[in-house]
Amino acid sequence: MAKDYYRTLGVEKTASNQEIKRAYRKLAKQYHPDVNQEASADQRFKDIQEAFDVLGDEEKRAQYDQYGSNYERMAGAGYGQSADYDDLFRQFNGRQSRTAGSAGQSFGFEDMFGSFFSQEPEETDEELELTVPLSHLSQNDKVTIRLATGAIQMSLPKDLYDGKKVRLRGKSSKRNRKGIAGDVYVTIHLKDDDQFRRQETDVISTVRVYPTVFVLGGEVVADTLEGKRVKLKIKPGTKPGARLRIPNRGLSNREGHRGALLVQLEVKLPEMEPSFYEEWENRLSVKE
Repeated sequence: MAKDYYRTLGVEKTASNQEIKRAYRKLAKQYHPDVNQEASADQRFKDIQEAFDVLGDEEKRAQYDQYGSNYERMAGAGYGQSADYDDLFRQFNGRQSRTAGSAGQSFGFEDMFGSFFSQEPEETDEELELTVPLSHLSQNDKVTIRLATGAIQMSLPKDLYDGKKVRLRGKSSKRNRKGIAGDVYVTIHLKDDDQFRRQETDVISTVRVYPTVFVLGGEVVADTLEGKRVKLKIKPGTKPGARLRIPNRGLSNREGHRGALLVQLEVKLPEMEPSFYEEWENRLSVKE
Protein backbone atom coordinates (compact mmCIF):
# COMPACT_ATOMS: atom_id res chain seq x y z
CA MET A 1 0.00 0.00 0.00
CA ALA A 2 1.46 3.34 -1.02
CA LYS A 3 2.34 5.71 1.76
CA ASP A 4 1.08 9.28 1.93
CA TYR A 5 4.24 11.17 2.82
CA TYR A 6 2.46 14.53 2.86
CA ARG A 7 0.03 13.21 5.44
CA THR A 8 2.89 11.76 7.46
CA LEU A 9 4.48 15.19 7.77
CA GLY A 10 1.12 16.96 8.12
CA VAL A 11 1.63 19.30 5.14
CA GLU A 12 -0.29 20.03 1.96
CA LYS A 13 0.93 18.90 -1.46
CA THR A 14 1.63 22.54 -2.31
CA ALA A 15 3.93 22.98 0.69
CA SER A 16 7.27 24.66 0.03
CA ASN A 17 10.62 23.10 0.89
CA GLN A 18 10.86 25.36 3.91
CA GLU A 19 7.43 24.28 5.19
CA ILE A 20 8.36 20.62 4.73
CA LYS A 21 11.63 21.10 6.58
CA ARG A 22 9.92 22.94 9.46
CA ALA A 23 7.30 20.19 9.76
CA TYR A 24 9.98 17.51 9.77
CA ARG A 25 12.03 19.23 12.47
CA LYS A 26 9.00 19.57 14.71
CA LEU A 27 7.85 15.96 14.31
CA ALA A 28 11.33 14.44 14.50
CA LYS A 29 12.03 16.09 17.82
CA GLN A 30 8.57 15.14 19.09
CA TYR A 31 8.83 11.43 18.23
CA HIS A 32 12.52 10.75 18.69
CA PRO A 33 12.72 7.59 20.89
CA ASP A 34 15.12 9.28 23.30
CA VAL A 35 12.45 11.89 24.03
CA ASN A 36 9.18 10.06 23.40
CA GLN A 37 8.86 6.87 25.45
CA GLU A 38 5.69 5.61 23.75
CA ALA A 39 5.95 2.17 22.16
CA SER A 40 5.01 3.51 18.74
CA ALA A 41 7.52 6.39 18.80
CA ASP A 42 10.31 4.40 17.15
CA GLN A 43 8.22 3.42 14.11
CA ARG A 44 6.64 6.87 13.93
CA PHE A 45 10.09 8.45 13.83
CA LYS A 46 11.18 6.10 11.03
CA ASP A 47 8.05 6.97 9.01
CA ILE A 48 8.71 10.68 9.48
CA GLN A 49 12.32 10.31 8.35
CA GLU A 50 11.29 8.23 5.34
CA ALA A 51 8.76 10.87 4.29
CA PHE A 52 11.35 13.63 4.61
CA ASP A 53 13.89 11.60 2.60
CA VAL A 54 11.49 11.81 -0.34
CA LEU A 55 9.74 15.17 0.04
CA GLY A 56 12.95 16.93 1.09
CA ASP A 57 14.61 15.93 -2.20
CA GLU A 58 13.35 17.77 -5.30
CA GLU A 59 13.87 14.90 -7.74
CA LYS A 60 12.38 12.24 -5.47
CA ARG A 61 9.43 14.50 -4.65
CA ALA A 62 8.73 15.06 -8.34
CA GLN A 63 8.75 11.28 -8.93
CA TYR A 64 6.47 10.73 -5.95
CA ASP A 65 4.02 13.42 -7.13
CA GLN A 66 4.02 11.94 -10.64
CA TYR A 67 3.45 8.28 -9.83
CA GLY A 68 1.23 8.71 -6.79
CA SER A 69 0.03 5.35 -5.53
CA ASN A 70 2.46 3.57 -7.90
CA TYR A 71 5.46 5.38 -6.44
CA GLU A 72 6.94 2.47 -4.52
CA ARG A 73 6.72 0.12 -7.51
CA MET A 74 8.00 2.65 -10.05
CA ALA A 75 10.79 3.89 -7.85
CA GLY A 76 12.59 0.53 -7.88
CA ALA A 77 14.61 -1.25 -5.27
CA GLY A 78 16.21 1.01 -2.72
CA TYR A 79 14.72 4.25 -4.08
CA GLY A 80 12.99 6.35 -1.49
CA GLN A 81 13.84 3.94 1.35
CA SER A 82 14.98 5.15 4.73
CA ALA A 83 18.41 4.61 6.16
CA ASP A 84 19.17 1.84 8.66
CA TYR A 85 17.92 3.60 11.76
CA ASP A 86 19.02 0.78 14.06
CA ASP A 87 22.61 1.53 13.01
CA LEU A 88 21.94 5.22 13.50
CA PHE A 89 20.71 4.68 17.04
CA ARG A 90 23.62 2.32 17.85
CA GLN A 91 26.11 4.93 16.65
CA PHE A 92 24.30 7.60 18.61
CA ASN A 93 24.15 5.56 21.82
CA GLY A 94 27.74 4.38 21.41
CA ARG A 95 29.03 7.91 21.10
CA GLN A 96 26.95 8.92 24.07
CA SER A 97 28.43 6.12 26.18
CA ARG A 98 32.00 6.99 25.21
CA THR A 99 31.59 10.62 26.20
CA ALA A 100 29.55 10.05 29.34
CA GLY A 101 32.62 9.40 31.48
CA SER A 102 34.61 12.38 30.25
CA ALA A 103 34.53 15.44 32.46
CA GLY A 104 32.74 18.41 30.96
CA GLN A 105 31.71 16.47 27.84
CA SER A 106 28.29 15.23 26.83
CA PHE A 107 26.48 14.21 23.68
CA GLY A 108 22.72 14.36 23.60
CA PHE A 109 19.62 14.66 21.46
CA GLU A 110 20.16 18.32 20.54
CA ASP A 111 23.74 17.59 19.44
CA MET A 112 22.50 14.89 17.10
CA PHE A 113 19.91 17.12 15.41
CA GLY A 114 22.15 20.17 15.50
CA SER A 115 24.72 18.26 13.45
CA PHE A 116 22.06 16.88 11.12
CA PHE A 117 20.65 20.31 10.24
CA SER A 118 24.00 22.11 10.04
CA GLN A 119 24.02 21.55 6.29
CA GLU A 120 21.13 23.54 4.91
CA PRO A 121 19.65 22.33 1.60
CA GLU A 122 19.75 24.49 -1.47
CA GLU A 123 16.88 26.97 -1.57
CA THR A 124 15.61 27.13 -5.14
CA ASP A 125 11.93 27.87 -4.55
CA GLU A 126 10.38 31.33 -4.75
CA GLU A 127 7.24 32.75 -3.20
CA LEU A 128 5.05 35.64 -4.31
CA GLU A 129 1.61 37.06 -3.56
CA LEU A 130 -1.18 37.91 -5.98
CA THR A 131 -4.34 39.95 -5.34
CA VAL A 132 -7.39 39.12 -7.48
CA PRO A 133 -10.68 41.12 -7.53
CA LEU A 134 -13.73 38.95 -6.94
CA SER A 135 -15.37 39.99 -10.20
CA HIS A 136 -12.40 38.51 -12.07
CA LEU A 137 -13.54 35.06 -10.98
CA SER A 138 -16.80 35.44 -12.88
CA GLN A 139 -14.93 36.32 -16.08
CA ASN A 140 -13.19 32.93 -16.21
CA ASP A 141 -10.01 34.63 -17.38
CA LYS A 142 -6.46 33.57 -16.59
CA VAL A 143 -4.29 35.85 -14.50
CA THR A 144 -0.84 37.02 -15.50
CA ILE A 145 2.03 36.14 -13.18
CA ARG A 146 5.23 38.09 -13.70
CA LEU A 147 8.34 36.15 -12.72
CA ALA A 148 12.03 36.80 -13.08
CA THR A 149 11.98 34.30 -15.96
CA GLY A 150 9.11 36.12 -17.71
CA ALA A 151 5.32 36.44 -17.60
CA ILE A 152 3.07 33.36 -17.60
CA GLN A 153 -0.69 32.79 -17.63
CA MET A 154 -2.16 30.93 -14.66
CA SER A 155 -5.66 29.52 -14.31
CA LEU A 156 -7.30 30.14 -10.96
CA PRO A 157 -8.28 27.01 -8.99
CA LYS A 158 -11.98 26.28 -8.59
CA ASP A 159 -11.72 25.80 -4.82
CA LEU A 160 -10.24 29.26 -4.39
CA TYR A 161 -10.18 30.92 -0.98
CA ASP A 162 -8.30 33.86 0.45
CA GLY A 163 -4.75 32.70 1.17
CA LYS A 164 -4.88 29.74 -1.24
CA LYS A 165 -1.38 28.71 -2.31
CA VAL A 166 -0.76 27.49 -5.86
CA ARG A 167 2.40 25.64 -6.87
CA LEU A 168 3.99 26.39 -10.26
CA ARG A 169 6.40 23.53 -10.76
CA GLY A 170 9.80 24.34 -12.27
CA LYS A 171 9.07 28.06 -12.84
CA SER A 172 11.60 29.49 -10.37
CA SER A 173 14.51 31.58 -11.62
CA LYS A 174 16.74 29.74 -9.10
CA ARG A 175 18.41 26.46 -9.95
CA ASN A 176 20.25 23.88 -7.92
CA ARG A 177 23.71 22.51 -8.63
CA LYS A 178 22.25 20.08 -11.12
CA GLY A 179 20.59 22.91 -13.07
CA ILE A 180 17.05 21.97 -12.01
CA ALA A 181 14.78 24.95 -11.47
CA GLY A 182 12.78 25.20 -8.26
CA ASP A 183 9.06 25.87 -7.89
CA VAL A 184 7.13 29.11 -7.46
CA TYR A 185 4.45 29.24 -4.75
CA VAL A 186 1.77 31.86 -5.41
CA THR A 187 -0.38 32.92 -2.47
CA ILE A 188 -3.68 34.32 -3.77
CA HIS A 189 -5.57 37.05 -1.93
CA LEU A 190 -9.13 38.04 -2.84
CA LYS A 191 -10.30 41.65 -2.97
CA ASP A 192 -13.81 43.10 -2.86
CA ASP A 193 -14.90 45.25 -5.80
CA ASP A 194 -17.97 47.04 -7.14
CA GLN A 195 -19.70 43.81 -8.14
CA PHE A 196 -18.95 41.39 -5.30
CA ARG A 197 -17.87 41.63 -1.69
CA ARG A 198 -17.09 38.97 0.89
CA GLN A 199 -18.72 38.02 4.18
CA GLU A 200 -16.55 35.10 5.31
CA THR A 201 -17.30 32.43 2.66
CA ASP A 202 -20.52 34.12 1.52
CA VAL A 203 -20.40 36.56 -1.39
CA ILE A 204 -22.74 39.55 -1.59
CA SER A 205 -23.88 40.92 -4.93
CA THR A 206 -26.07 44.03 -5.07
CA VAL A 207 -28.85 44.23 -7.64
CA ARG A 208 -31.07 47.30 -8.08
CA VAL A 209 -34.76 46.93 -8.93
CA TYR A 210 -37.57 49.42 -9.46
CA PRO A 211 -39.83 50.34 -6.50
CA THR A 212 -42.85 48.71 -8.16
CA VAL A 213 -41.10 45.33 -8.06
CA PHE A 214 -40.75 45.58 -4.28
CA VAL A 215 -44.46 46.30 -4.01
CA LEU A 216 -45.92 43.98 -6.65
CA GLY A 217 -43.23 41.32 -6.88
CA GLY A 218 -41.37 40.18 -9.96
CA GLU A 219 -38.07 38.72 -11.13
CA VAL A 220 -34.44 39.78 -11.04
CA VAL A 221 -31.33 38.44 -12.80
CA ALA A 222 -28.06 38.13 -10.84
CA ASP A 223 -24.50 37.28 -11.87
CA THR A 224 -22.59 34.45 -10.11
CA LEU A 225 -18.88 33.91 -9.45
CA GLU A 226 -18.87 31.24 -12.16
CA GLY A 227 -19.79 33.82 -14.79
CA LYS A 228 -23.35 32.55 -15.11
CA ARG A 229 -26.65 34.40 -14.63
CA VAL A 230 -29.53 33.18 -12.48
CA LYS A 231 -33.13 34.35 -12.38
CA LEU A 232 -34.70 34.92 -8.96
CA LYS A 233 -38.27 35.65 -7.89
CA ILE A 234 -39.10 38.60 -5.64
CA LYS A 235 -42.19 38.27 -3.46
CA PRO A 236 -44.67 41.16 -3.23
CA GLY A 237 -43.99 43.37 -0.25
CA THR A 238 -40.24 42.66 -0.16
CA LYS A 239 -38.32 45.44 1.57
CA PRO A 240 -35.24 47.17 0.12
CA GLY A 241 -32.04 45.68 1.51
CA ALA A 242 -33.46 42.15 1.59
CA ARG A 243 -31.10 39.36 0.53
CA LEU A 244 -31.93 36.33 -1.59
CA ARG A 245 -29.72 33.34 -0.71
CA ILE A 246 -28.32 30.92 -3.31
CA PRO A 247 -26.49 28.04 -1.57
CA ASN A 248 -23.08 26.76 -2.74
CA ARG A 249 -22.42 29.75 -4.99
CA GLY A 250 -19.99 31.58 -2.71
CA LEU A 251 -16.32 30.96 -1.88
CA SER A 252 -14.73 27.76 -0.59
CA ASN A 253 -12.94 27.46 2.72
CA ARG A 254 -9.83 25.38 3.43
CA GLU A 255 -11.95 22.27 4.06
CA GLY A 256 -13.70 22.60 0.69
CA HIS A 257 -17.07 23.73 2.06
CA ARG A 258 -18.63 26.48 -0.04
CA GLY A 259 -20.62 29.47 1.11
CA ALA A 260 -23.66 31.10 -0.50
CA LEU A 261 -24.27 33.93 -2.95
CA LEU A 262 -26.37 36.63 -1.27
CA VAL A 263 -28.21 38.82 -3.75
CA GLN A 264 -28.98 42.09 -1.98
CA LEU A 265 -31.91 44.05 -3.40
CA GLU A 266 -31.66 47.83 -3.50
CA VAL A 267 -33.95 50.51 -4.98
CA LYS A 268 -33.40 51.59 -8.56
CA LEU A 269 -34.94 54.96 -9.36
CA PRO A 270 -36.50 55.25 -12.81
CA GLU A 271 -34.77 57.49 -15.29
CA MET A 272 -36.63 60.74 -15.97
CA GLU A 273 -36.25 63.46 -18.54
CA PRO A 274 -34.11 66.43 -17.38
CA SER A 275 -37.20 68.66 -17.58
CA PHE A 276 -38.82 66.54 -14.83
CA TYR A 277 -36.03 67.26 -12.39
CA GLU A 278 -35.89 70.95 -13.42
CA GLU A 279 -39.60 71.28 -12.69
CA TRP A 280 -39.19 69.84 -9.19
CA GLU A 281 -36.20 72.08 -8.51
CA ASN A 282 -38.30 75.12 -9.51
CA ARG A 283 -41.13 74.04 -7.21
CA LEU A 284 -38.75 73.61 -4.30
CA SER A 285 -37.17 77.02 -4.89
CA VAL A 286 -40.62 78.69 -4.92
CA LYS A 287 -41.52 77.06 -1.57
CA GLU A 288 -38.25 78.31 -0.02
